[in-house]
Parts: sequence; structure tokens; C-alpha cells
Amino acid sequence: MPNLYADLEALKGRGALNITGDDQDDRLLSLLEAASRWIDRYCNRHFYVVKETRVFDGGGPWLWLPDLIRVETLRSDNDGDGVFETLWKASQYRLEPANAEPTKPWGRPYQRVMAVGDVGKAVFPRGIGAVSINGWWGFRDDVEPTAAAVGDGGVDASDETLTVTDAGGIAAGQTLLVGREQLYVAGVKDKALTVRRGVNGTTARAHAAALGVKVFRYPPPVVEACLLLAARSRLGSLPDSPGDSWDSTGAEVKELLAGCRKLAVGVGV
Repeated sequence: MPNLYADLEALKGRGALNITGDDQDDRLLSLLEAASRWIDRYCNRHFYVVKETRVFDGGGPWLWLPDLIRVETLRSDNDGDGVFETLWKASQYRLEPANAEPTKPWGRPYQRVMAVGDVGKAVFPRGIGAVSINGWWGFRDDVEPTAAAVGDGGVDASDETLTVTDAGGIAAGQTLLVGREQLYVAGVKDKALTVRRGVNGTTARAHAAALGVKVFRYPPPVVEACLLLAARSRLGSLPDSPGDSWDSTGAEVKELLAGCRKLAVGVGV
């Protein structure tokens, strides 16, 4: 499922390709998707927000994690039978670093979870896959309101067209948030958005008219790197792997992403 770090209008705009018309839109969206996934591999992390359950090995007072935004539930399998029978209360664990604030525009993700209690006694049960965390994963959860709201009549859970009151600022390639559902914008025509419903682990559901529409935002260096990669690969091709080099784009993109890159050790993305 596409999670693009830059949208179609930005790539076609004067600051990038400066082209008009829609005959190349499908190819340009494919380039943006390829550039976004290259960035994920190079940075050893992803910047989109996904809800899912991930399982970790236990046996100590803390667990190192891939980028975590927030926890819905944390459970453990205390007897190794594959059933996560123990639900941990929020007061029984702590997410670190304490000042990460991944739900803020300036935030960063949590990197580990620590069991809280008496020194030497608060530990996660030992075992392969002994701890299960259902939560929201990614670099940070940064959404901002658009001028749009769900149009008259609302939208059903099965609709693949979302009519909004104002499509200004909404473009193909963006991921929207309506209520608790994420929607990928595949196309825009006037006030009608062609969307893919319930993406990134969320559930498609009905939404009432006038409900606000928000859009996910990504770190500016990531957006700029995505645009550079897609624009410069329009007549060529993206490198197959982060280790590959390609003309002058390599150094510039790597410099942009230097502050966003995670060392490729421990738990991967």
C-alpha cells in the first residue's frame, strides 16, 4: 500500500518538474512510491504511521523497539504457550525516552519500553516472542487540518469516492485522516477524491457530513529527498538499494537524510 512522502502536485509543481496535464500521473506516483521506499531502506525506519501488533523476545527489564508512537495494549506470554494472557497496565511500564513526544510536529519516536516496579523484580517474561505490543508505529504522528470536511450525505465504509467541501491543498499521493481511519488519495477531481480505505491497519467506516479531514505530514528533509529522487529518476531509474550510487543525487539526498537515519543495528523497521 503506497505511503508517499511527497504528493503528486508537489512533484509536478514549479519547484520540481514544472509540468502540466495528467497523462504522466500514474508513472509519477510510482516514482514517488519507489523513492519513499528507498528512503525507508536507507534510513532503516519508516515515517508513515501504521497500527499493528508486533511481538518481541522477553527476559529483562526493558525491550528495545522499532520506532513507536503509542501503545494500545501490551501483553505477555508468561508460560510459553503462545497465549498472551497477561495484560499490562500503563502504570507497569514506561516508554523511553521520556521527552520523545512523537505526537507533536517536533517529536521523535519511543525507542524502548521499561518494566516499572521493584528494582530487580520488574522484568518482562523470558522467551522468544514473549511480549506482544499492539500500537502505532512510525517516526511520529504529525497531522494537520485541511480546509476540507466530509461532504453532504457523508460517506459509507465501502465508498471509494470521498466527496469533500473543499479539495484545496489535497493531492494524489497524500494520506488523510478522517476520524480514526487513514485513507490514501489515489486521485482528485474537483471535490471528489478517489481513495483507498482503511490503510495502514485502520478500519474503513462510515463518516458523517462535516467531519474534518486531516493530512499526514512528514519531516521536511524526507519530503525534499523524496521529491529529488523522484524528479531526477524520471528519465532514469532509482537505485536498487541504499548502497548503490547514482550521479550527483547520492550525496545531496544522503545529506538531507543524515539527521533522520537510524543505525542498522538491533530491531529493524
